[in-house]
Amino acid sequence: MAARVEKVGPPALDDIFGAAALGVIMLLDDARSLPGGEWHDEVAAWNGSRIRKIMRRARASAWQRAQDVPGLTVTCGTAEVRIFVPGLIDSAPPELSKLQIQSSPLDEPDLVESLPSFDAPTLVVALDPAVEMSWGKRAAQVAHASQRLWEQLDRTQRLDWNAATRPMKVIAPTPSLWDEFVADAPVVIRDGGFTEIAPGTRTAAAQMIGPGAS
Repeated sequence: MAARVEKVGPPALDDIFGAAALGVIMLLDDARSLPGGEWHDEVAAWNGSRIRKIMRRARASAWQRAQDVPGLTVTCGTAEVRIFVPGLIDSAPPELSKLQIQSSPLDEPDLVESLPSFDAPTLVVALDPAVEMSWGKRAAQVAHASQRLWEQLDRTQRLDWNAATRPMKVIAPTPSLWDEFVADAPVVIRDGGFTEIAPGTRTAAAQMIGPGAS
């Protein structure tokens, strides 16, 4: 993945997280990723029990060149994120491999003490407040959690979520809210330990909340 982070007017982190999560779901749901589609083999090979995602950042001409790498671009509020067709890191095209992984400083989202109410079934992701991660790493964890929750939804749940225009909320919970949230979450992500944090570290959780979500 790559987030567009220009020097002037950088995006909000909440929007980057939302675009990353929605983008991965859109990639999986894209006809090109389904059996017979041009992306199917790469997506199927990647989507095993230990999925891995890396968030890079791009700006200016580097962002424009990244649009030539197969994938799709998602806009969420102030953020644009490019989701690339999965592949081996060592064989990434130069338009992608030259993009920096180290995160540029961005303003942190506000802590949330309680969940808001939702008028439609909403995919909600919470990040563990006890774990320190770069925003790129957090975006990957949000995308992991969203993907695994979406894969658990049955056909009716997916149709209802689609009909509601796929609402999503990513929160930075207080420790007490995190404890409440993770206790009810059907999806809890534990990191593989490839970067930044130790293997098995609990990073994010996801659940559907709102009318008809259960």
